[in-house]
Amino acid sequence: MAKQTINIGSSANDGTGTTIRAGGDLINDNFNEIYTAFSTDGSNLNTTAFTIVDESSTESTISFRERLLLSGGTNLTSTVSGDSVNFTLNSTITGLTSVQTETLTNASGNLLVDSNTYITEFRGGGSTEGQIQLNCAQNSHGQKIKAQPHSEGVTNEMLLPKGSNSTLVSEVATQTLTNKTIGVGQLTCVSRAYTGDGSTVAFTVTNGATKDNVLVFLNGVFQRPTTDFSVSGTTLTFGTAPVSADNILIKEL
Repeated sequence: MAKQTINIGSSANDGTGTTIRAGGDLINDNFNEIYTAFSTDGSNLNTTAFTIVDESSTESTISFRERLLLSGGTNLTSTVSGDSVNFTLNSTITGLTSVQTETLTNASGNLLVDSNTYITEFRGGGSTEGQIQLNCAQNSHGQKIKAQPHSEGVTNEMLLPKGSNSTLVSEVATQTLTNKTIGVGQLTCVSRAYTGDGSTVAFTVTNGATKDNVLVFLNGVFQRPTTDFSVSGTTLTFGTAPVSADNILIKEL
C-alpha cells in the first residue's frame, strides 16, 4: 500500500480537509502497514533489522540503529568508501612473507602441495620456459631445472634413478660412472694397430688420451691400465715389451 496522507485543507477550519474519522482511518492504515512489515504478530514492532550468519551457522541479530562492524582482522584491513566496504590483504601475513614476490614460508616441517592430479605445474611465458630453482643453504647460488624450449615440441617424462642416493650424470661435468653397462656399438673410438718386435715398449696415441679412456689388447687379451701400461701425452708405454709378432690393438674412446 502507498502511504496515505491526511488532507489538512487550504487553511484552518475551511472545511475542505479530511474529516477526523477519515483521518483516523488513514492513520490506522499507515500504522497497520508498518506493523505488518516489521512485526511477527501485527501488534509488537520487531527491533531486529537483519540477522548475520557465519560459516559455522552461528547467528547474531542486528537491531535498528545498531552499527555492524566489518573488521579486517590480523593483517587484513577494512575500509569504508561511500556505500562500499573494501578489504585489503597486507603485504605481510602469517606464513606468507611477501605477496608481491610470491614467497611462501612454512613455519615448520615440509611445505606440502596436494593437487587433484598429483601434478604441480610451473608455467612458462613469452620466450621463457617454466623452471624450478634450487638454492644453496645461503641462498647465494641456485641451480635451475628447466623445460626444453617450445620449438622442440617435447612432452615427456623423466624418471629419477632408483636405488641409493646418487648424482645425475652431466653432459659437461667430469664424472666417474660405476656399475654401468655400455654396448660396444654405442662406443665411438679411434683404433690403432701395431706389431711387437720384442724391444719396443712405446707406441703413439692421440694427444689427450689417458689410461682411463683407452682399451689395450695384446693378442686379444685385455691389458690392465697402470699394471700393464701407462699413458703420457702422445705415448702409451708397456711395462714389458711385446714380443715379436704380437698383435697390439689400442682403442681410444
